Amino acid sequence: MQRILTLLIAGALSAGVFMSAHAVEQPEGYRMEDYDAPVPDEAPGAITISDDTAYALWRTGRVVIVDVMPDIKKPKGLPEGMKWKGRTRRSMPGALWWPEVGFGALEPAIEANFKENLEAATKGDKTTPILFLCRQDCWMSWNASKRAATYGYETVFWYPDGSTGWQFWDHPVEILKRADGL
Repeated sequence: MQRILTLLIAGALSAGVFMSAHAVEQPEGYRMEDYDAPVPDEAPGAITISDDTAYALWRTGRVVIVDVMPDIKKPKGLPEGMKWKGRTRRSMPGALWWPEVGFGALEPAIEANFKENLEAATKGDKTTPILFLCRQDCWMSWNASKRAATYGYETVFWYPDGSTGWQFWDHPVEILKRADGL
């Protein structure tokens, strides 16, 4: 299994990188607004992967998958006692849904929780492969991938087609449960 994962990583490095028809400039830091917009071809410190590579990595069962699609906030002025569910998120089976970690600026408590959850999900091993996704043309997975790389994680995959591409190819999906504190 380790050999298969190594081959997938090597393939992603050489053939799984997207070449888009448009050049999108990367910000120096993180994308701070207009998160639903065309994304660059690469995320600093991450390996950009295709739909096929995402599927192959998922099939190994040896990659931590993090979906960073934000949840819908509870509307202000909602009558007291009225139940609020938020968004239902359909994504890659087994993915962890951390909806607050893709923003450009993270509140200190959210960033601390992101670091703690990464530590727990990788069992403290910064060589564990991590795959970040949102949906197509969503900067949040770009931000989260870049941020994880700056934390020292060595094998960070960025899947820019996200759940949009995943579902387009009729790959299996499941309803994710939002992680506490994120």
